Amino acid sequence: MIEPVIVYKIQDTILGLQRSQVMRSRFFRGMLESPHLGDPKEGTPQKPITFDERMGIQPEDMKQFVPFWIRAFQDPTKLTAAQWASAYRLAKMWEFEEIRDYIYKFRDKSVKDPFERLEFADMLGVEAWIIPALAEICSRPQSLTLQEGTRLGYARLIQVCQQRDQGRQQYQISDYQTWLASALAN
Repeated sequence: MIEPVIVYKIQDTILGLQRSQVMRSRFFRGMLESPHLGDPKEGTPQKPITFDERMGIQPEDMKQFVPFWIRAFQDPTKLTAAQWASAYRLAKMWEFEEIRDYIYKFRDKSVKDPFERLEFADMLGVEAWIIPALAEICSRPQSLTLQEGTRLGYARLIQVCQQRDQGRQQYQISDYQTWLASALAN
């Protein structure tokens, strides 16, 4: 028996996905099962569920999301940060809890660099990653590089510098003069 397909249209791209996969989403389940929303032909080739640019969904977003949706990704370690972020954003928007949780847990385990964690936290909207990543940056012994400061952004860079300075208040002005002279000589 062939499983029914739900048809989507994003700009000029038409996409059909199995109904059982679509119904894992509270968002789509509510849309398709509610007698008050849409009509019985919603999601058919004659009347695809349409997402336009006002919703902020691009065909490229769906291209990143579909492998998670149908569990067809081969090697998740080869996905870029933008691909992860795009898939996570749609999983969150459409209330695919299983997919959202998988992406969150995989990225939580696999991203160790605090700067990369901050970037992912910003892309994915994961507030819980921000403070631990900043704390790790504040507590490390080496100075920030120009590239790291740029990655942090102005506001976070100031926060990190303020916190790092808190721990260095026991130094004398001569210590700072020595460090600055050494840094400027390089």
